[in-house]
Amino acid sequence: MTSLTIKDLAVTADLDHKEMAAVRGGTGKGMASPYAPYMPSLSYSQSDFDFNASQLLGQQQNTQVNNGNNAAFVDNITATVNPTQTGTNNINFGR
Repeated sequence: MTSLTIKDLAVTADLDHKEMAAVRGGTGKGMASPYAPYMPSLSYSQSDFDFNASQLLGQQQNTQVNNGNNAAFVDNITATVNPTQTGTNNINFGR
C-alpha cells in the first residue's frame, strides 16, 4: 500500500476551494461527498461470527442405607447419612 505524507503544509493552515481541489487521494472516510452514493460501502464493525454450544449434564445418585438388618433385640441403632451431589455445566467463551 502506498502512503503519501504532505510535509510542507502547516497544521493550522486553511486551504481554499482551489487548493483543496488540487489535493488528490485518500478515502475521505467520515466526510460528506456528492460521490458517496456511487462508492461501495465498507463497515469495520461487521463480523462474521457463529457460535453454537451444545451441553449435556446427566447425573444419578442412589443412596441405600441398611441399618439394623438381621439384628434382633438391639437398641439405639442410628445412622447419619448426608448424601450430596453437585454438578456444573459451564461455557467460558472469550477472546
